[in-house]
Parts: sequence; structure tokens; C-alpha cells
Amino acid sequence: MYTVGRLAKRHGLSRSTLLYYDRIGLLRPSGHAKGEYRRYSAQDDRRLARICEYRRAGIGLAEIGRMLDEPAGSGVAEALENRLAELNREMEGLREQQRLVAGLLGRSDLLAGAGPMDKGTWVSLLSAAGFSEADMRNWHVRFERSAPEKHELFLRALRIPEGEISAIRAMAAAPHEILNLNRESGKFMELFFKIYEGLDREGPGSYAMTERAYRLCTGLPDRPEILELGCGSGGATIPLAQISGGVVTATEVYRPFLDVLVERAKAAGVADRVIAAVMDMGDVQAEPESFDCIWCEGAAYILGVDKALGQWKRYLKPGGCLCLTDAVWFIDPETGPAELRDYWAMAYPAMRTAEANNAAARAEGYEVLGHFSVDRACWDAFYDDVERRLNEIEPLYGGDPDGRAIIDMTRTEIDLYRRYPEAYGYAFHAFRK
Repeated sequence: MYTVGRLAKRHGLSRSTLLYYDRIGLLRPSGHAKGEYRRYSAQDDRRLARICEYRRAGIGLAEIGRMLDEPAGSGVAEALENRLAELNREMEGLREQQRLVAGLLGRSDLLAGAGPMDKGTWVSLLSAAGFSEADMRNWHVRFERSAPEKHELFLRALRIPEGEISAIRAMAAAPHEILNLNRESGKFMELFFKIYEGLDREGPGSYAMTERAYRLCTGLPDRPEILELGCGSGGATIPLAQISGGVVTATEVYRPFLDVLVERAKAAGVADRVIAAVMDMGDVQAEPESFDCIWCEGAAYILGVDKALGQWKRYLKPGGCLCLTDAVWFIDPETGPAELRDYWAMAYPAMRTAEANNAAARAEGYEVLGHFSVDRACWDAFYDDVERRLNEIEPLYGGDPDGRAIIDMTRTEIDLYRRYPEAYGYAFHAFRK
């Protein structure tokens, strides 16, 4: 028998997803233990495996329910045939776009022997049109920011792997310059992740800071359902599980970070209350009003704080809380040191004050519960760890243009903070829906 948490973890889902499947009758537990805890059987496990397989094929939940429940699977073949017909129509549409683009380029020869559009074909078409790599990167940025859902569908249609799609979309949506250097291949982001492997935390923070922020979230249940976005290797996840007593669904686009998180959760004795899942914070895979709390330390800037406030709100239950950290100005940058102003105008142009973040939250309909500055000791510990890691990886990646860019920008950032710690830092915000 499986608990709801164990079954969700087994299939890479959130606990709230299984609770939603129960509510709509798609997957009901075979029994309940004392205290009304759900218990799922091996048969339930097999049913969930089929649900996940059909979902990956793009079939809706209502249709999946009919497919599973009709006698002898009589509706399965029809539903799959309908889905295949939809895919064929989509592929034909892409082939027509392929012909149109080649015609506009005056390069019909590029289509000779070409099958359905894929990434290689698309890149060759743009290259033939005179697009540089920078032009291609800018194209992704414009597409993601103007029509993120269509951008994702387009990337999937090119048969790009899921991990690369997540990296491309995250980088295309990011306001931070360090994430804007190589969107086309994902190579820059791959190096960025590798360089940050092995850190205790991927951003400034501590148990005490996480606890202080959680205490601002009054009114949460004793065992809250928490969604953590951009969890990294679990620097905040483990403290959050320990402090809250709830279940934390910790999400990240980079699988190696999650592997470290799982081992850390086991060592801390909270593995039964931590669910690790690959998920893009800009594409939350959960039902509306699923969580009592959403948590994001050091990563909201990737999506953009304003966008995060708007997108994540729908996944909070009424009265639920959103906690996030963001780099903020403590001074007026226009009157501060020019080198500091110029660096952050390039690195994080959306950076503003904590009060400006609060105003944006109020405009989205949140109640501001409070904010505070993350202790300087957290920054010192973080940057000491980063410097250690930079010294380790520089011989490996320092000769690579992308690796060199990350290393140099990171060293500049560390130097600026140490010289101007009074000018900017992290604000920890707590808001209520």
C-alpha cells in the first residue's frame, strides 16, 4: 500500500495533484487508515501509471477517465485515434509554415528531403536568412514574452527535449542579463548549473531567515501543503519542512539539484514530507488553489517578480501565503556609485526597492504581511562558498567563452557587494492572498 505522498513521489507528481484526482473521481484510494489517511493499492498505482502515460500524450483528464472506466477499454482506441488525428493536423500546419518560411527566404532547396520541422531544420532556415546566434536568442525572448504558451508549443513541435525547453523558456523569460547570453543551445545554462553544483546553497539565506519569514505567515494549517519553486539543491527546502511540519513539493528545472535534495532530505529525516519534481516555475503543473503556501528563495527574478505575483496567485488557497526573496536597492541607485549602478542596470534592470515590491503585491490583490532584509552574514557565507567553487571550476571552464563570462560576472558581483554592502541586498517578502 502507498500513502498519497509516496505514490505522488513515485510518479513525479505533487500530492495536491493526487488529491485533485480523488476529488474528480479519476483516482480514488482503495482505502483509508486511521485518521482518514488515504491508502493506495498496487492496482491504484497501475491506474496512475496509465493516467500519467495518457497525460504525456496530451489527452485531457475527462477523456482519460472515460478511457479507463469504459468496459474492456472500448473507448481507448477511439480516444487515441482522435489524438493522433489532432497531432497529424498540427504537424501538417507546421509543414505548411515550413514551406512558407522557405518560400519567403527564396530557398526551397532547403526543403529537399526534409521531413517534419525539427530544431536542426529551423536553425538552418534562420541561418540561411542571415540570422546570427544573437538574432535567434532575441527571437526566443520576444516569442516567450509575448506568447509564452505558443512558444512552448512551438519548441515541443521541434521535438526539443523537455530539459532544454525548460532552460530555453526560463532564460527567455529572465530579466537577469547573466541568463540572457545563450538561449539557443542551452549551453550557457548548462555551464551555469554545473558551476553552481556543490554549493551549500544557491543563494544567500539560512535556517534563521527561512524561519523568520515563515513566522510572518500567520493562519496557516498545522501541516500545510507547500510548493517551493526554484528549490536548487534544498538549501531552504529542508528547513522549510522542519519548521512547517508540512509537505513540501520542491521543484527545479535541473535534475542534478533534485538528486542532491533527495539525499539531503533523507539525511535530515524529512524524506517522507519532501516531494522532488522537475518543474518550470513559469509553467506550474498543479490545479488552482492547491497550496497553503508558495515559497521561492533567490529565484523569482528569473520569471520576474511582477509576473510571479500574477501567475502564482492562482495556485494558492484563499488565505494562502506567498514568500519570496528578491534583490533590492537600499539606496537610490541614481545617487550611488556609478560602477554599481551600471553593473546592476546590465545584470538586473528590474531591481527596485522592497517597498516597490510591496506596492506591486498590493496591486495584484495581496495583503502584505511584512518584509525584512536577509542578514549580511548570509551574503558573506554564500559568497565565500561561491569563491571556493569558482576556484575549483576555473581550470575546467575558464577557457570556454560562456564559462569565462559566468566566472567574470560572478567575481565582479562579489567584489561590488563587499565594497558596497549598504547599497543593496535581499528582501524577504511575505504576502497573503
